[in-house]
Amino acid sequence: MLLSTALVVALAGCNPFADPPPCPRVSILKEARLLTLYGDGPGREAADVAFELELRNVASDCDYDLDDSGGGVEVTFALPIRAVRGPAAESDRLSVPFFVALTDPSRQIVAKEVFTAEIAFEADSTSARTVEEIEQWIPLGPGEFGAGYETLVGFQFTTVQFEESQRPKTQ
Repeated sequence: MLLSTALVVALAGCNPFADPPPCPRVSILKEARLLTLYGDGPGREAADVAFELELRNVASDCDYDLDDSGGGVEVTFALPIRAVRGPAAESDRLSVPFFVALTDPSRQIVAKEVFTAEIAFEADSTSARTVEEIEQWIPLGPGEFGAGYETLVGFQFTTVQFEESQRPKTQ
């Protein structure tokens, strides 16, 4: 009887005594980690910088809810955003869009959503920080685990911002 139970567990592809399956990865997309916002006008020198933003050290966790017919995994993560106010800043508040995209095990984007982070600077402070907390549900089929999935996050660039990010930096 014990042997048949062990065989059923082995064939089912899960071990009830094993640690929970690994969480899907959450990563900051390198190309969309930094964003410089400029003041009005065509200038792109240091004096024209309104804000410099950076996504930093995302921390994540997950919780599986699986049964014989599948289920899913809930991924939660905290995304710190650091902002520095530049000489061209005219406000102590800033709204900045960022994206959360889910890739499947074949690295294809299967879902993407854009969020807006609100950042407020105190009185005379030149830097500010906020932490965006995100919950994401990934449905899984029978016998499937979330380790092959990855969540990518980054700033949502406008066309002009994307083009500027592709130009070589001059010193």
